[in-house]
Amino acid sequence: DKKSKKQSADTDTQSGSEPGSDADADADADADMAVNAEMEGSDNSSTAEQPTPHNEDEPAPDGLQRFPDFSQEATISSSAAQEAARMGIPQWLAQPTTVDRDVTALANDPRFGLSGHILGQCSKAGIDQLFAVQSAVIPVLRAAHSLSRLRQHVRDICVSAPTGSGKTLAFVIPIVEKLRARVVVRLRALVVLPTKELAQQVKESFDFFCVGTDLRVGLATGDVSLGKEQAALVVGGSGSGNAASGGSSRVDILVCTPGRLLDHLAMTRGFTLQHLEFWVMDEADRLLGEAYQEWLPKVQAAIEAEAEAETDADADLGEHGVPTANACTRRSALARLDPLAQAAPRVQKLLFSATLTRDPGKIARLKLVRPLYVAVTQPQADSQADGTTRYAFPASLREFYAMCAADEKPLWLMWLLWTEGVRHGVCFTKSLETAHRLAQVMQAWAVAVTDWPEGRPAVVVAEYSSDLAAGERARIMRMFRAGEISMLICSDLIARGMDVDQISAVVNYDVPVHMSQYTHRVGRTARAGREGAAYTLVGSAQAFHFKKMMKENGHWDGVLRRVDPAKDVLEGLRGQYKAALERVGEIYGEIN
Repeated sequence: DKKSKKQSADTDTQSGSEPGSDADADADADADMAVNAEMEGSDNSSTAEQPTPHNEDEPAPDGLQRFPDFSQEATISSSAAQEAARMGIPQWLAQPTTVDRDVTALANDPRFGLSGHILGQCSKAGIDQLFAVQSAVIPVLRAAHSLSRLRQHVRDICVSAPTGSGKTLAFVIPIVEKLRARVVVRLRALVVLPTKELAQQVKESFDFFCVGTDLRVGLATGDVSLGKEQAALVVGGSGSGNAASGGSSRVDILVCTPGRLLDHLAMTRGFTLQHLEFWVMDEADRLLGEAYQEWLPKVQAAIEAEAEAETDADADLGEHGVPTANACTRRSALARLDPLAQAAPRVQKLLFSATLTRDPGKIARLKLVRPLYVAVTQPQADSQADGTTRYAFPASLREFYAMCAADEKPLWLMWLLWTEGVRHGVCFTKSLETAHRLAQVMQAWAVAVTDWPEGRPAVVVAEYSSDLAAGERARIMRMFRAGEISMLICSDLIARGMDVDQISAVVNYDVPVHMSQYTHRVGRTARAGREGAAYTLVGSAQAFHFKKMMKENGHWDGVLRRVDPAKDVLEGLRGQYKAALERVGEIYGEIN
């Protein structure tokens, strides 16, 4: 299923917006506000109410190409707006531009302005329609690219969309489209992700869409030695410190983790961010929520330092007559003093996540410029009474919960595998230790069972955790993708942004602490329009918290369904469960 595979490559966001109307655009002299405001019309297959199509014969403002707009301005009550202001939440964050999650659009719609190369790659991947997040974000980025040619300041963009909604392609396609005509190799796009596995996945998406172009994509996650990465990223990269001559990059796009990015900034000669045009932060809330050696201010400082550096007017010309030190973010001292000089190009920040922090302190650290917040939401009827939106989930996701004693959760997991026929699933636990012990019990049970129900294949269970070596994790993941493993038991290591093909079910062995954690876990299934199921095993001590969390987020009535096994079936499995426990106890006894 190539279409599903490429469309679901994703990963999770924050967003911001200063939405405008046609009237606003007529009164606003800023070109990008005019483009964003007047982008209207759609050819999409959603049954939801659609925006009024724009007259194609009417010329676009300032001679720019007109792009379709599938968004609408969110409205919130005055009390909610006052509460947001009291908490220090910016207006653009409290009142986003929203897009219905069910909106789709044809990829070859000429109003998107996608090149034959991109459309050809989409066709090879079986992609003929763009999902809601792609339909909303690609036109905005394409319009920003038009503005950048006129040396207009571009806006930073934050995007909040459900997991599995296609966020990765929402930034991969426009970045490749913008950079594919470049002449000199420079590091122009930086994509930062919280995990090695997610970084590898995003690099594969870039690699696919860069086929047939001269663009070069690099990966820096620490899976290989620093020296090997240096040789792959820059010419003569060993040694510390950045080259003052403008760097010597071997890649146009770098996909990396925060820690490894800091290593190269500090220790790789010739590694520079001075030519950077795009800075993407995928799974942004996690990147902002964890320290990662205070990576954000350090990278911000590196970019700002490059922007302030003076360009030598007498610098030697490099390849194709381009000055070696010529950088998209650099200006001479004289140009900075000239009030009539055109605005200096700047790095455009793109933040993507499934959940959005509303912490004013974290938002301020990003130093966003006129941010646009795009949020993919549930249908309008599903909005909260105060105008705020709930967490968005795929329409093809079925959700269940089961009430059980805490010490019998392994027994209920066995029931899901035995009676409900759950296969190709992922079971999430609260800790590495719990994942390890549960995996041992389930493996001992699955190996001992010889008479599986008719028509049901035998179960193969594997542990997948950060305690395993990278090579072992990769081997297990390959087996899981190939269908050789029925159930992965893990902590939240892969709950964020990992795209594993055709996961049919997710099991929350431990109740998630926060709704955002629940969102990221269940978002591993029902991706790219496929069917999926999520089961939560709720212990008696967790019942109150779970119900309260779901009700507060409008996710209880009419959404979650309770499941209960037949008593005779559960009792029939109880003996197998006890035998598995005894076998694990014997193994530990032999080790001791």
